[in-house]
Amino acid sequence: MAGVGRNFSLAALMLVVLALAALALPSAMWVCGVAAVLGLAGVVAFRGNGWRSAALVAAAVALSLALLDAFAGLLSPGAMGQGLVRTTEPRHWPPPNPVLGFRPLPDTSVTATATYGAELIYRRTYNFDAEAARITPPAPAGADTYLFVGDSFTFGQGLADDETLASQFAKATGLRVRAVNLGVPGYGPNHLVRMVEAGLLDLYRQRPVRAVVTWIIPAQLARVTGEGSWLGTSPRYALAGGALRYTGSFDEYRWSHPLAGLRYLLGQQFAFIDAIGREQRQAEQIELFVALMRRLHEDVRARFGVPLYVVYSWPDETSGSGYGQQGIAQSMLVDVLARLRKAGMTLVAVDQLTGKYDVSQLLIPHDGHPNAFTNELIAADLARRLVK
Repeated sequence: MAGVGRNFSLAALMLVVLALAALALPSAMWVCGVAAVLGLAGVVAFRGNGWRSAALVAAAVALSLALLDAFAGLLSPGAMGQGLVRTTEPRHWPPPNPVLGFRPLPDTSVTATATYGAELIYRRTYNFDAEAARITPPAPAGADTYLFVGDSFTFGQGLADDETLASQFAKATGLRVRAVNLGVPGYGPNHLVRMVEAGLLDLYRQRPVRAVVTWIIPAQLARVTGEGSWLGTSPRYALAGGALRYTGSFDEYRWSHPLAGLRYLLGQQFAFIDAIGREQRQAEQIELFVALMRRLHEDVRARFGVPLYVVYSWPDETSGSGYGQQGIAQSMLVDVLARLRKAGMTLVAVDQLTGKYDVSQLLIPHDGHPNAFTNELIAADLARRLVK
């Protein structure tokens, strides 16, 4: 009995060490490595063949999970900005929002810093007006209004207020128009549709809105199914019988559908689990993405009576093979654009505007987001299209 008590005490100590490792280590793969070492230690320290065998099995399982995760990680495409350390002051930003999950507050500022090793990549202060839009150049009274909605590309992550796409657009028109920057880092089309349908843009209906502009990238496909740690409280839409339906937040859905919640949690921790069924999941994401973009196009028409212009950093029919290494079949991505065109959206290809420049001239170093020069090129094209 003394040996059994000793084994229980050792097992409890190992579980405490494993729990501390889970809190302190950066990934599940490292935690599995610690679990494997603890299991091997148990083979030596435990008394009794049953306990030692159990410890050996636990070590083998933990090591197998770590190796599977490492192998799956090698096959997965690297994330944009990998190796970059980003911080904000205040730390938890954007703050929670009951409708969209998260959104900047009116009349606030946030300072964002990005470093790559010892190198400072940027340190910018983002400023927001009374309507929670990022500050853009002032416009004359009664000027035509253009709404810019989207994610970090539209927002201008890593750029000064006057370097964003909306600000560059206002400057390209000679400051004759009001450009409203409603971009928020991490958004997807689900956020934009909810923004319109919840009436958050209705305050602009009293103004002469002439167009709504958004910017799409392939990374947004995963956001429409909530595949991101920051998206739990974000709006979730589902397709049922071909009809798009708002269902609440992703967290609410996962709590009410435990198997879906468990798959998501395990997929967040283990790359090899996330890879299971990936192609089917990507096909579902594409269908949902296209449906949301169509809904956004229709809602913009219904609310404002104006067109939706879609800027895209995305492979099209002119792109070479292996464009961007997005981890999704390029033919599927090209087909998305064809379906958006068929739905009546006007598409603006970033590559056609930037193709003659080296990539080092177009992106923030180590970050992957467009720099001020890229925004200037796109803004000039939009001004030619939209402002007469």
